[in-house]
Amino acid sequence: MCAVSRPARSIWGTRNRMTLTGAIFCGGKSSRMGRDKASLELSGRPMVLWVETAMREAGIERIYTVGGQTHSGLPSLPDSQPHAGPLSALIDAIEAFGDVFVCPCDVPLISDVLIGRIVAAGHQTEKTVVLAQSQYLQPLIGLYKEASGPMLKAGYEQGARGPKHVLREHHFETMEATDDELQNINTPQELHRAAEKLNSLRS
Repeated sequence: MCAVSRPARSIWGTRNRMTLTGAIFCGGKSSRMGRDKASLELSGRPMVLWVETAMREAGIERIYTVGGQTHSGLPSLPDSQPHAGPLSALIDAIEAFGDVFVCPCDVPLISDVLIGRIVAAGHQTEKTVVLAQSQYLQPLIGLYKEASGPMLKAGYEQGARGPKHVLREHHFETMEATDDELQNINTPQELHRAAEKLNSLRS
C-alpha cells in the first residue's frame, strides 16, 4: 500500500471529528466506449474533471483518482492489487484515507447538491455507508465511512469483487437521486446524449 497522509481538515464539523476524501474510480476496461473514459471529453472537459468539480463544490477539498493512472493532474492512489476489481480499489481508498466519498469517472452529471445530501446523511446516521439510488442502488456512488472497512475486507477475502456482493440492507442508508445524476456514460451514444443534456440546461 502506498503511504498517503490523511487530510487534516474535516467538512463534517467538530462534533464527531470525521474527515472526508473524494475518490474517483478510473479503472475498468472501457470496452463499450473503446477508449479510456476518464480522459474522454464531455463539452470540452475530461469526464473525470466533471466529477472532481462536483465534489469540490460540495466541499470536498482532497480528491484522488483510484484504480488507474493519474488523470488531468489529479493525484492518484495506486492499486494494491491491480485488476482485482472495484471492491479492492474501494478498500485501498478506505485504508489510505478513512472516510471516503466515491464516484466513478463516467458519471459526469452527478451534482454537488446530491453529494452534499449524501455527506449530510452520513453525518446523521450511525450506519457506515450512504449510497445514491434512483431506479437502482448505486454501490459505487456514495459515502463509505472508515468503519465499513473490516466488513468490506471480509467480503473480499470470501471472494467478492464488488461492494454490491457484500452490502446488506442493514449496512447502509440511501439517498434518492435523478436518473440523469447517476447516468453512467458507457458508449459514444450515451456521451452524445449527455452533451445534449448539458446544452439544454445551459439554454
